[in-house]
This record gives sequence, C-alpha cells and structure tokens, in this order.
Amino acid sequence: MLGRTARRAIDVARVARPGARRLGRSARRRRFVVRAKAAASWAGAELDIRIAEDADIRSVDLDIWPGTHSSLVIGAGARLGDGVRLSLRGGRLEIGAGTDVRRHGTYHVGGALLIGSGCVLSTGVCVHCAESVSIGDLTIVGEYTTIADSAHVRTAPGAPVHHSVRTRPVAIGSNVWIGAHAVVASGTDVGDQCFIGAGAVVVSDVPAGWLAGGVPAKPLRELAVEA
Repeated sequence: MLGRTARRAIDVARVARPGARRLGRSARRRRFVVRAKAAASWAGAELDIRIAEDADIRSVDLDIWPGTHSSLVIGAGARLGDGVRLSLRGGRLEIGAGTDVRRHGTYHVGGALLIGSGCVLSTGVCVHCAESVSIGDLTIVGEYTTIADSAHVRTAPGAPVHHSVRTRPVAIGSNVWIGAHAVVASGTDVGDQCFIGAGAVVVSDVPAGWLAGGVPAKPLRELAVEA
C-alpha cells in the first residue's frame, strides 16, 4: 500500500504533467519559428508563417529555397513528428487543426498543399506538390505512400528527362483511407470516403465511396457503411 506522502506526490505529478507538456510544446514552437525565420533570411527568401499556439512541432527539418516566397500555416492542435522534412519552394503549405503528420515524412511544396483537419499522414509519407495537392478532413494516408502532382515525360535522346515535367492537380477527398505504400499520381481525383488498397497505384479518378486497388488501381466495389 502506498503511504499518504507517496500518494500526494503522485497526485501532484499528475496535475503538473499537462502543464509541463504545454510548456514543452510552446518552447518547441518558439524555437521552430526562430529557426524558420533565420533560414528564410539566410536564403534571401520570404516566409509568411502562422502557427497555432498549441501546435506541437518536434525535430522538423526545414529547407527553404533561395529567393522564394512561401507561406506556412499550422492549425490548432496539429502535430509534426520527429524527422519530418518541409521543403518550401515558393508555395503554400496549410496543415489543419488536429492533423498528425508523423515522423520521417517529406513534403516538397512549390504549389498549394492543403491538408485538412483531423488527418493522419503516417510515417514516411512523401508529397510532391508543384501545382496543387489537396487532402480533405479526417483522411488517413498510410505509411510510405507517395502523392505527386507532377510527372516526368519522355524526351528526345540527349534531352534530360529530369527537367521535363508536367503538372496536374491531385484532389483527395474527406474521410479517405489510403493503404501503406500506395502511389497517387498527378491528375487524379479520389472521392470522399474511398478506401485505397495497400500498394495501389492510382492513375485515374476513384468515385466517392468506392474501394480501389491494384496496379494500376481500379474501382473494385462500392463500400457499405459498417459503423
């Protein structure tokens, strides 16, 4: 049995813990803002930054391209995990309230990357946004998925394919679940409440409420509400 003094110490610790967490989040946020502004100044770039006071930003790598003008908005209660890399290339990145961007994800932002509220972007997700990528509220993106609104096109012999790129917007709806290791390619529209199977390669539109899978992904069946 715990003595009265030990129980009192445990109760005090329980009360103090939320306050300590808030202080930790606040300190990490301040450090990130200072570092972001310094990185922009060093690169001769402009950065408009707005981060909610209760956002939790862990050890995030920040890459700001020289001479660019970028915008970064992080909503209330959002969380960016350790090892997330933000490469800001003159675009706009918005992360909605309560969204969890998990560790080691990479986000290249030269266009408008709009991530809704209450989303989960799992470990190792990679997003290439040169023009426009939107992800609706409550959507889950599985581990090591790639989403890209750009594609390299075939070139004449001797012409570098690396510099020959075509962009088309990607739109992913709300309450979507994308399985691990999937690819969502440029020019695709994934409707609300779709499920995309693990390892699928989405190269054409998926209607709202359908399960799609395969390489290339095809609509397999319409989903019923189970809960």
